[in-house]
Amino acid sequence: MGQAFNESARTTRLKWLRSAAFETLEHYAIPVHRMRLLQYEDNAVYLVEGDGARHVLRMSVHEGRSPQEQASELAWMDSLISGKAVIAPKPVPTRSTGMVTSLTLPRWPEPVTSVVFEWIPGRSSPASLSASAAEQLGRITANLHGHAMRYRPAVDFVRPDWGYAEIFEGGAALTDPVACDRLSTTEEALLLHVCRTVRERLPERTHHEWGLIHADLHRGNLVATPNDDVAVIDFDDCGYGYYMLDVATVLSSFLRTCDPEEYPKFAERYVHGYRSVREFPPSMERLSEFLVMRDMIILNFVMSSRNEAVLGWGPNRAKGILNIMQGYLDSGRYPGHLDLAAL
Repeated sequence: MGQAFNESARTTRLKWLRSAAFETLEHYAIPVHRMRLLQYEDNAVYLVEGDGARHVLRMSVHEGRSPQEQASELAWMDSLISGKAVIAPKPVPTRSTGMVTSLTLPRWPEPVTSVVFEWIPGRSSPASLSASAAEQLGRITANLHGHAMRYRPAVDFVRPDWGYAEIFEGGAALTDPVACDRLSTTEEALLLHVCRTVRERLPERTHHEWGLIHADLHRGNLVATPNDDVAVIDFDDCGYGYYMLDVATVLSSFLRTCDPEEYPKFAERYVHGYRSVREFPPSMERLSEFLVMRDMIILNFVMSSRNEAVLGWGPNRAKGILNIMQGYLDSGRYPGHLDLAAL
């Protein structure tokens, strides 16, 4: 983004973004009476209300996905929804029948790309799930992976990879100048040791191990609907990765937020739900490595972020992850690891 934007006060940036949001919404045939900011990190996300209808506007603000990457995301989402694999926000086309808008503003040398989704009513970020809901989430994860194995994307389909090289060797924590300045020499050595350890234990990228994944399937991207269903939102990070990374992301998220004594029960019902649809990938025994991979993704994000909100909670989260990684090197097990085969 342009220097003038990045160096402006947060209130100024939000004012510019709100103006750009209204201009963007002119490309959609949806009523706009009120608009409220829901999130501002790398994306600016707004709730748009009008004539009894609700929609979500997502604007890529900081180094966002390209228009083709976003069009590919929406294509997969549309296939998932039409195939009834998951409940997810339906993408809304523009007036010109396209799906992605691009807006160039004087202060931003890079185009701001945006997409609009239908709103899914319900309770977002459920702090806990009942046994039946945990089982449903297992089926949802398995349905995502089963659909991915059958999905045949168009030739111009483009989504990022979530592999070892991208997350570890090329991850921001070890390559971004801002992140490197935030790491001590000891912490950097720790991460390099973790990288080598995980690399030796990851499986090959076979058809049964690797494919399209949600890549951010944590509690905050779930909605408990009024019909007692579980919907999945925010496919912005979807791409190619290990199926077990999605599993690890679910388990890691609920390990952090639920009563520790309840975690094995949640995991057991989740595993049962997944297995009712399909068997886990052969690498299920390597759950610890995928839990490490998930935390490395979070570490990359918080260590390189320039966003004020992330800078507020990020350092403590990063310190906690680094401490846990040291424990992983000492024990060979990461918090949340379970013998899935025995459940």
